[in-house]
Amino acid sequence: MLRFGISPFADTREGALRIARTAVDGGIDTLWLGDGLLASADFPGWSGALEPFTELSWLAGAVDPGRVGLTAAVLPLRDVVNVAKQAATLDVITEGRFVLVVAPGFWDREFAFRGVPVDERGARFDDAVVALQALWRGLPHDGPFHRVPAGDVVSPEPYTLGGPPLWLAGGEATMKRALRLGLPFQPSRMLPDELEPLARRWFDNGGSELGLRLRVEVSDHVPQGHEVDWQALTGPADHVCDALARYAAMGVSDISVVPGQHDDTSLRTVEALVETVLPRLRAAGIVA
Repeated sequence: MLRFGISPFADTREGALRIARTAVDGGIDTLWLGDGLLASADFPGWSGALEPFTELSWLAGAVDPGRVGLTAAVLPLRDVVNVAKQAATLDVITEGRFVLVVAPGFWDREFAFRGVPVDERGARFDDAVVALQALWRGLPHDGPFHRVPAGDVVSPEPYTLGGPPLWLAGGEATMKRALRLGLPFQPSRMLPDELEPLARRWFDNGGSELGLRLRVEVSDHVPQGHEVDWQALTGPADHVCDALARYAAMGVSDISVVPGQHDDTSLRTVEALVETVLPRLRAAGIVA
């Protein structure tokens, strides 16, 4: 069964709230936000610039979705103790309806801004993942970048025993980490033909849950120029339904959708998803 969520990206506070409410009222399960440090033309204002733990707390109270998720916190650029505390707080506020996706990072300029050597990001990420879990569980950890004394659990203690669900996101190297640690994995922006061989490798090697984050627009619009980098799945409702069914057939169980970046475009896509796409997928037994 496919679990479905959207990022309520918009131009305005009112737009973000309307998109989120339309999604939740229409049966979309999860509200997702991403993570970025520096101002970027790709993620302006209410379409990705806000601090995600804070905005997710607001959305959880304002809309009461089935679940909220952050995809993906860039651990090498964040203080792991603060991440553990913020995640535990959201886990408590939502009574276990929060999922944290973490990644080693992508944008070199953010590493330069923070003074973190980009060639250390993999090692720092590995150490931070273990430290994060140790902070939730009161376990000792003495790694090359993080040290957690034995016995202390971050405050508040997580609502979920052992901490909220933790996934890894990124490329091939991160997928191998997820396999090694037995954690779910979430690649990004891959059409079905691109994802199929990766999904096969994931499950053939004993992978557990496989998610996906991608941009979706339900319309007849064909993206041009810079938009092509953003768009992963664009077309009429039938085309979107077919692609989502293919993802489910290859084992994807959790999809996080960016429906646009503006009040009107995001709302149109969310309305199309809840009025046309999801009913068809429910009728086919693909989503609950």
